[in-house]
Amino acid sequence: MPFKILVDSASDIPVDRAKAAGIETVPMPVTIDGNTYLEGVNLNIQDFYTQYRRYKELPKTSQPNPNTLLEHYERWLSEGCDVVAIHLSSGLSSTFATAQMIAETTSAPERVHIIDSLGASFGYGLLAILAQQVLASATTWKDAEAEILDIRAKMRYIFTLDTLEYLVKGGRVSKTAGFLGGLLDVKPVLQMTSEGKIEPFVKVRSRRAAIRKLAEVLEEEIDHPEEQIIGISHSACYEEALILAREIQERVVVKDIWISDIGCVVGSHTGPGTLALFYQRKV
Repeated sequence: MPFKILVDSASDIPVDRAKAAGIETVPMPVTIDGNTYLEGVNLNIQDFYTQYRRYKELPKTSQPNPNTLLEHYERWLSEGCDVVAIHLSSGLSSTFATAQMIAETTSAPERVHIIDSLGASFGYGLLAILAQQVLASATTWKDAEAEILDIRAKMRYIFTLDTLEYLVKGGRVSKTAGFLGGLLDVKPVLQMTSEGKIEPFVKVRSRRAAIRKLAEVLEEEIDHPEEQIIGISHSACYEEALILAREIQERVVVKDIWISDIGCVVGSHTGPGTLALFYQRKV
């Protein structure tokens, strides 16, 4: 039984890597100053960050259109594939819950498998790519599911922000935390919990220290680094992504490091200057 993996665009998988892995991306809507766009269709990442600080209000995001999800699922079912849909964390979005409901309305609900990534950005993009490798040799969904969920459990998401301003405005952290962060020039390092929610991890006093902390945590936690592809994603701070990659390579030997842009959906909430790191840790 062939399998087809679908992700939503908050996975931030570069187009070439998605194509190479045979993964299809469903665009998510982003509303900017009253106009709604589809990420990856009529919304350009570079323009988005260039204009970000000029927007009258923070961009707003929403889940994919349910009819769009249904169309994607049905198309691959009609071609004889089982559908494996990996969506943005249920701790951050209602997309997963909607996808579950849509799956039940398809022509073959038993062949549509919905996974809560419990993550965001290229971390669950990597999860999808690794899941595709698992599914390539699987004969049934039962054979593959436990292995994919094991990969999900090991996936680590840590990131740093240039400013807490946008998370505060979006209600992701308290105004008090935002005020103190700006007053003391604190650069927060945050993480995704096992429930797929964002929480503080540690605070450092400079951007350089935050980048160093990301590399230090990876060095302490990573499982079999020589076998792993490390993911780094960034929002309009590519040079710092390269610095982080070099910092990691000085500490551990890894299979490869892939750098991606943080897309417009995730970037709507974190703003420019976000730097994120993804890998599988020991559990």
